[in-house]
Amino acid sequence: MSGGKETPRQKMIGMMYLVLLAMLAMNVSKQIINAFVTLNDKLAVSEKAVIAKTEGTYQLFDAKMVLPANKKIVKPWLDRAHEVKALANGLSNFLVTECSFMLASVEGKPWHETDESGVAHLLPLMDVVTKDDYDAPTRIFAAEGEGSKRGQELRKSIHIYRDSICYIMSHYKEGKNNWSFGATFDGTSLVEFDLHTQLKSREELNNALKTCNPKDTAKIANVYLSLSQPEMYSNHDEEYSWEMTMFDHAPVVAAGAMFTAFIVDIRNAESAVVEYLYAKVEVPVFNFNKIEPLAFSRTSYINQGDSIDLRVMIAAYDSTEVPTIKYGIDADTLPENWKKVTGSISIDGDKPGPHVVKGQIFVKQKGEKVGKNWTYRYTVGAPMGVVAQPEMRVLYQGYNNVVEGTASGFPADMVSLSGSGCSLSAKGNGQYIAKVGRGTRNASITVSGRKADGSSVSLGKFDFVVRPMPAATVYFGKTTTGGKAPYAVARNASGIRVAYDPSIPLTNVKFNITGGTVFVAGLPGKGSVTAGGRFDPKAKGLLRQSRGKTVSIQVKYKGPDGIGKIVPCIFTVK
Repeated sequence: MSGGKETPRQKMIGMMYLVLLAMLAMNVSKQIINAFVTLNDKLAVSEKAVIAKTEGTYQLFDAKMVLPANKKIVKPWLDRAHEVKALANGLSNFLVTECSFMLASVEGKPWHETDESGVAHLLPLMDVVTKDDYDAPTRIFAAEGEGSKRGQELRKSIHIYRDSICYIMSHYKEGKNNWSFGATFDGTSLVEFDLHTQLKSREELNNALKTCNPKDTAKIANVYLSLSQPEMYSNHDEEYSWEMTMFDHAPVVAAGAMFTAFIVDIRNAESAVVEYLYAKVEVPVFNFNKIEPLAFSRTSYINQGDSIDLRVMIAAYDSTEVPTIKYGIDADTLPENWKKVTGSISIDGDKPGPHVVKGQIFVKQKGEKVGKNWTYRYTVGAPMGVVAQPEMRVLYQGYNNVVEGTASGFPADMVSLSGSGCSLSAKGNGQYIAKVGRGTRNASITVSGRKADGSSVSLGKFDFVVRPMPAATVYFGKTTTGGKAPYAVARNASGIRVAYDPSIPLTNVKFNITGGTVFVAGLPGKGSVTAGGRFDPKAKGLLRQSRGKTVSIQVKYKGPDGIGKIVPCIFTVK
């Protein structure tokens, strides 16, 4: 394909091809061989960042599917997005298993593993013993006969993926228009585009785009060009086939890095197409940033021997939006008697027996606030012990977990807590700090009440699951992994910080940054993150040259639990 402007990624891949050609005429050193391992690792990190970004777009699709009225509009485009995902996963698995077959021929065992979602991943190339083996890539993918056919099949599979996703992008009906991807092959008229025909010039591609929606042609062309693999390469007036250029006399780790580069291109194309399909959905989003399980019934009180119907559902909501609520209790449940509040309702338990609360909560639907009816029934009953724990019966290792014990019928100064598997210290106002050490998996807290005669009665024992503290998020200014940072911020950045994402309910948690490294794609060397999160002069120099490049920062830190962790922050500087 000629006449197309190369993207920075295509230029990088082209440079890799030139390096592979240069290696044919030189005896490469161990350091150069290991450089390909490093390059492969960086490409693998980029792949993970692209996949995370694409998953975010799938979640935006899901957000628009929440409202039943939107499903008819959203589902056709979401189905196309799922097709693209299946094609990308299928081709990625094919390339990984082909590369694994090549590595197995020199290592004696398969060199890949499959995750829970069925996606295959290469094992680390650093563990390959015969990194400099030149025979396997040539014999399997480039040698005349079966090798050449197998190499050609790799190129063909990339082109079938390219043509398939371009077809998904371009073929749809809009009003009276039936858009498609066509090409002028007979020189006189537009005919349907053959998915397995390689367009050999930019002119042919432009002709193929004439039957597409004019609004789409630039994006379709970019996807097509980004995945096109030339059949032949020229070098000093000699031409070499694609498979010879990629694999002839290439060390196995260089060939492995090439496979990873192909997969990154596939994932980038998937991300671009899914974003394109998402932009086609013209319905408002029902905003939510939290999803939690919710269990409820018509009553929250049950006598011994009775039963209740318990419903368990998933609740999605926007934690940044404070809802308006109207409600009434018992005799005031008629709409004309309702009170209006925001956020939450305070219910007094001064009257024993069953009670009912009815009202409406107002949520934004298609940009307008709409009232949704709700009913809640509760009973004020006999004294019982309760443990209130905001983190849903979970205690975190190394964290000051706040728990509160209450018992109706007992004054606060007559209620105490005792723990098993955790240590408790009074905080005041009925609250306690519960601490759990490493190695503990379960703990329990017992609520006790002291009677007027001085005797103590147990009011309930509550079990808790103990978990390690969740991983923190690395912030480069306001940018997190997968995002885009303004060049002005990158140029003047003095350091990074580590904190919890607002969606994590743990508060007042401090992290100690112990070090880290800074890489900028396309620039030599690496910078360092010093203790406390500051950049050293080398890192600052790299960031000042990062406009339009991908930055990868690996940060080492410790939380209150004392466990050291490494978290990446990968973003693009715009």
